[in-house]
Amino acid sequence: MKNTNNISQIAFNRSELKFSRRQKSYDKDILKLDKIKNQYENVIIYTQNKVKKWLMQILLIIRIYFYKKYINIKHRNYIRSVSKKNSRILKLAGDFWYKRIFLNLSTYSAIFIMLIFLIFPFYWMLMTSFKPYSEVESGVLESLWPKEWTLQVYKDMFKYINAEGNPDSISIPRFFFNSLLVASLSTIFQLIVSVLAGFAIYNWRTKLNPLFLMVIFSIMMVPAESLLLGRYWITVQMQWKDTLMALIVPFIGNVFTIYLMSNAFYDLSKDLKRASKIDGLNTFQYFLKIAVPAVSGAILTAGIISFIDSWNAVLWPITVMDKDSGQWRTIPMLLYSIMYSDGIIPGYQLNPNNIKMAACIISIVPMIVIFLIFQKWIIRGLSRQGSNGSKG
Repeated sequence: MKNTNNISQIAFNRSELKFSRRQKSYDKDILKLDKIKNQYENVIIYTQNKVKKWLMQILLIIRIYFYKKYINIKHRNYIRSVSKKNSRILKLAGDFWYKRIFLNLSTYSAIFIMLIFLIFPFYWMLMTSFKPYSEVESGVLESLWPKEWTLQVYKDMFKYINAEGNPDSISIPRFFFNSLLVASLSTIFQLIVSVLAGFAIYNWRTKLNPLFLMVIFSIMMVPAESLLLGRYWITVQMQWKDTLMALIVPFIGNVFTIYLMSNAFYDLSKDLKRASKIDGLNTFQYFLKIAVPAVSGAILTAGIISFIDSWNAVLWPITVMDKDSGQWRTIPMLLYSIMYSDGIIPGYQLNPNNIKMAACIISIVPMIVIFLIFQKWIIRGLSRQGSNGSKG
C-alpha cells in the first residue's frame, strides 16, 4: 500500500514539474511577444514618414498574428492541460456548463423584459407624436407604428403655444429659457447651501450630530406634498406669488443633497485633514482647497439631480404661478396646460394623444441629453462619494 502511494506521489510530482516547465516556457514566449510588440511600437512612434509608419503597423499586425499562432501550436499541450485543469476545478465547485448557460439566459431574459417595460412608454410616446389626427382618439391605445407620418401635430402645438394675437402667451423659446433659468439658479443656490451644510455636519462634530442626521432622515420621509400648504402661505406672505423668487427660494435647502454631501465629506480620509493642519491650513482653506475638490464628483452628481428635479417640477409651479398668463411659466407648466386644457384642435373636445405626446417629447429631450452626457458621473457619484479611505 505504501509503495502504491509512493509511486502515485512520484507520478504526481513529475506531472506537476512537467506542468511548471511548460508554464515557464509559455510565459517566456508571451514575454517575448510583448517585447516584440513594444519594440515595433517605439519605432512606429518616432517614424516621421507616414507611409513607412503605415507599412510598419501592417508588418507588426502580421508578425503578432503568426507569432501567436506559433505559440498556440508550440504550447498546445500546455494550453489543453490548463483548460482541463480549470474545467476540473469548476466541476469540483459545482459549476457546470449547463448551469452557466441557464444562469446567463435567465439573467439576460430578465434584463430584456425590464428594458421592454422601461423603453416601451417612450417608444409609444414618440410614435404617437408623428401620427395624424385621423389615427388617434383621446384615451384609446392606438397602433404601435404610424400608418402615415406627419409633423402637423408639432406645427399645431407650436401655433397654439405662440398664439399669435394673444397678449398673455409666451413663445416656446421663452418657456425653455424660463425652465433653464429656474433650474440653473435653483441648482446653484442649492449646491452652495448643501455643500456648506454637509461640510458643517462633517467638520464641527458635537453630541448633536446624531440628532441632526435624525432630523434629516425624518424630513426625507415626509412627502413633499404635505409641505405644499406651508410653502404656499409663506410665499403669499412674502408677496412672491407669480414671481421668479417663488420658483427658486423654497427649494434652496434640499434635504437629499445635504445628506449626499455630508456622506461625501464623511468618506474623506482622516489623513487629508491631518496633512492640511500640518501644512498650516485653517478650516476654510481646508474646505476650499482640499475638501471641495475631493468631493467634486458628488457635487456634480447632486447638481445634475437637482437640475433635473427642478426642470421636471410641476406641482409647485402651477400652485404659485398663473398657468395661463404668468411670464415665468416653465416647460412642465406648458405640458400641464396642454394635458388638461380644453381642446386646442378644432373638432376635439379634449386634446388628442398625439398633441400630448408631442408636448412630452419636447419637454423630456433636454433632460435625456443631459442624462446621456453625465450618466457616468451620476452613477459614480451615487455609488461612491468622495475618496476612498477611513472615514474622518
